[in-house]
Amino acid sequence: MSRRRWLTIAEMQGRDLARRWVTLGLLFGLPATWYLAERASGAPWAIGAGALAMGWTSGAAALFAVLGGRRVDPRLVQAGYRAVDILAGRFAVMLGLALAIAAAFGALILVCSRPDRPGRLFLGLALGGLVAVALGWALAALLPHELEATLVLIGVAGISPTVPGALAPYLPFHALLRFTDVTVPPPAALPLVIHGIAYACGLTAIALVTWHRRVRLVPPAGRPRAQPET
Repeated sequence: MSRRRWLTIAEMQGRDLARRWVTLGLLFGLPATWYLAERASGAPWAIGAGALAMGWTSGAAALFAVLGGRRVDPRLVQAGYRAVDILAGRFAVMLGLALAIAAAFGALILVCSRPDRPGRLFLGLALGGLVAVALGWALAALLPHELEATLVLIGVAGISPTVPGALAPYLPFHALLRFTDVTVPPPAALPLVIHGIAYACGLTAIALVTWHRRVRLVPPAGRPRAQPET
C-alpha cells in the first residue's frame, strides 16, 4: 500500500470533518452532557453511561463517514487508488477522532469525578473508541442504508448495560463498560484488552470483505491506474 495514497485519503477525510464544527461539537457534547446529567442526579453509573454514549457517537461518526463515501470511492479507484488505500485512510482519521474524543472525555471525568484508577479509565475509553469505529464501519458495510445501520447501532449500545452477565462478554462494548463501571471491583485488565482488540479485529475483517464486495471497487479493464503525485 502506497504511503502517499492512504495519507491523501486521510487528509481529504480530515478536511471534510474540520469543516463540520457542529458535528465535532456534538461528538463530544452528547456523551459529556449524558455523563454530567447522570452525575448531577447522583447516579453511580454516570461514568459508564457517558462512556457508552461516547462509544455510540464514535461508532455513528465512522458509520456515516463510510456511508458518505459510497459515491466518491469508485471515482477514487478510477483515479488510481486501491480500496485498501481508501479504507485505511478513512479508518485512520476516524480512529484518531475517536481517540481524541476519548481523551477529552476522560479529562472531563478526571476533573469532575476524580476516579481512583485513571489509567484504567483511559484504557477503557481507548478500547471503546477502537471497537466503536470498527463497529460503525462493519455496520456501514453490512447495512448500507443509514436508518437500518443507525438503529442497529443504537440497539447494540442500548442493550449493552442491561444484558445478563453471562451474555455481556459477547457484546462489543463489554470492555468499555467494565473498565468504566465504578460500582464493581476493578476487573483484570489483560482479558478485557484482549476482548476489545479481538472484537475490533473481527469487525474490521468483516467490514473489509463486505465493503469491498458491495461497492465493487474495481477499475475498468484496460485502463492503467493513475500514479499519485510525488
